[in-house]
Amino acid sequence: MATITTWDDLLFPGKATDFFSRRPMPAFDPFADRYSEANAIWLAELCRLVYRHDIEEDNPPPLPTRTSFLEKAGLRQRCFFNDLRPKLPGGSGTQGFLIESVNAPAFAVLVFRGTEQKPDDFITDLKVGLRPLRSGVVDVHPGYEQGIDSVWSDVAHELSALAWPVFYTGHSLGAGLATLAAARRIPNALYTFGSSRVGNQEFVDSLKGVQVYRIVDGADIIADLPSHQSGYRHVGEEVRLRTLDTGITLDPVYWVRRLIAPPKFAADHALVNYVDRIGSPAA
Repeated sequence: MATITTWDDLLFPGKATDFFSRRPMPAFDPFADRYSEANAIWLAELCRLVYRHDIEEDNPPPLPTRTSFLEKAGLRQRCFFNDLRPKLPGGSGTQGFLIESVNAPAFAVLVFRGTEQKPDDFITDLKVGLRPLRSGVVDVHPGYEQGIDSVWSDVAHELSALAWPVFYTGHSLGAGLATLAAARRIPNALYTFGSSRVGNQEFVDSLKGVQVYRIVDGADIIADLPSHQSGYRHVGEEVRLRTLDTGITLDPVYWVRRLIAPPKFAADHALVNYVDRIGSPAA
């Protein structure tokens, strides 16, 4: 029987309390030179965890804290990025964190948060509608560009101090920000989850030679936006997942819950489904 995705799963992934415990966590491989299922599982969970607020945003923070989840996973937060100027020129409300392993082998992950249920994130997403992309030059989503610009000086400063493998990742809006970050400073690999199209063909060409793995769950509608007709193109190697379904049930409670759950094209965008379905490629 397929698991029912809730609206909280989709809209408020940071409210979860089962980080790094939904499935066995394999060893992370910081030296992988191709797509790694194990790394994808870790990065999807970090994308889910970055939505959870901690002391930088809420005082007191929700319990258990984001920091405590990282500690249990053998990780620690090196820096939290938070643009606090969403209503000012150049502001975007972008958030993300840079985490690193506690024990060897050493590695770090730059994670950008996706869309939260707040106006500035929706404005960043919708800025794509301001104009179609130009051809003949590298051109990207204007909202994503403003988002990465708002935190890039701090991000670049932290990345420059690292002497071990660094991975970038993000979900939804965060995937777009991570992709633009990879165009500015090349990571060991970029893994995105539920990414929209970020730039034009010239932008895609500029990332040739960078390991980019674009993971898409089933019918995730965000992966089809913005339109191909407006000049946008996808980046990287696609890894498409499928819905897990273990049978049919006649349980009426299940079907009532199913009726009020998000439709499949939206449910497939929920990060919890990415975590559960990695390793289940589309047929």
